[in-house]
Amino acid sequence: MIRVVVTGMGYVSGLGFGPDDHEAALRQGRSADRPVTRYDTTGFRTGRGAECDVVRLDALLAERWPASRLRGLDVDTRMLIWAAATALDDARVEASALSRPLPVVLGTTLEGFWQAEQWYEQSYRRGAAHARPRRLTLCMAGGQVSTFADLLGAPLEPMVISNACATGVSAIGRLYRRIREGAAELGICGAYDTLTRFIHLGFDSLGALTTTRCAPFDRNRNGFFIGDAAAVLVLESLESARRRKATIHGEIVGYGESLDSHHPTHPDPEGKGIARAMAAALEMAGVKPESVDYINAHGTGTPANDAAEARGILRTFGEEGGRRIPVSSTKSLVGHTLGAAGALEECFCLLAMERGFLPVHAGVTERDPACPLNLVASPEGRPRLTLNNSLGFGGANGVLVTRRWEDA
Repeated sequence: MIRVVVTGMGYVSGLGFGPDDHEAALRQGRSADRPVTRYDTTGFRTGRGAECDVVRLDALLAERWPASRLRGLDVDTRMLIWAAATALDDARVEASALSRPLPVVLGTTLEGFWQAEQWYEQSYRRGAAHARPRRLTLCMAGGQVSTFADLLGAPLEPMVISNACATGVSAIGRLYRRIREGAAELGICGAYDTLTRFIHLGFDSLGALTTTRCAPFDRNRNGFFIGDAAAVLVLESLESARRRKATIHGEIVGYGESLDSHHPTHPDPEGKGIARAMAAALEMAGVKPESVDYINAHGTGTPANDAAEARGILRTFGEEGGRRIPVSSTKSLVGHTLGAAGALEECFCLLAMERGFLPVHAGVTERDPACPLNLVASPEGRPRLTLNNSLGFGGANGVLVTRRWEDA
């Protein structure tokens, strides 16, 4: 099979923009959790989240496009186009100069709801005759990708997927398999989501939002906070990367997915579904479980999710291995970024391998004996092989195995 490497990355979250901002926070265990300013949080159990720096985002976009081209675009689309353009720049790919349409696989859960809320409120107040139809197109994920295509000035082969909170990993996995099987040579993939009132209300109604801190695998954990994020990666065949003399950030070597078939919102408590996905990813990668040096856990900080994932890790790696491998959940730092989570966390895995550190697991004060994992307390270390887990509503599971690039 064809080897698939990562040659470009662009990512934004509540912690900042790109590798330097994120490395510092991941090493220190510094959280982006702060009061939400985008909308009124009166009536919610918590008014905290991890919003991106919109002022800085707009300044970065203004370096590339005139304000007239960006007018009317909300934060989700602006994050997406910045991340995608940054990833292409990083890979030194001029999309408009490509000889064929660029394959694009992007994922999101409920993006467009912020635009939908605004559009509906404005239209309701002024009357349907005054509604602006273009706003409706921005309420749909496909419309946001079309906006990106227009700004990029290049023909795309788009695919937009939604697989709950496993979306980001699923988007990467689908492009990875396409390139691995020879159906494409180069493409971009990733995911994006933003904190909105609709999403805030949904998770608040489930009792999933923390009223204190996000502390995955802690005995007293009580949920997560939600965060903004967009993360886009350029994947290409190793042959293409070498021909272009591209800088390689890492190699994706395995992808696995599964469905619990257990409950609409709760994972299989025994962790069988996520264990199947991890086993499938390791099998595709052709590596033994003991070769894994770091696991970026889904780790939402909810009682059911963390316990199920911990059991899945112990099922896959055995009691001894599951207690040995360094594990951290970066959601305590960036929040749960929903569909974007798996793509953002894949960037964190690549960053950790490339720069030689382990993302710190923050927030824990009392470890849960039901989750006996080796939680990362210090950034010291340089993983060679990482596992990136994502679990979503409906029992959706996705796992990526990624290897540090050593020109092997």
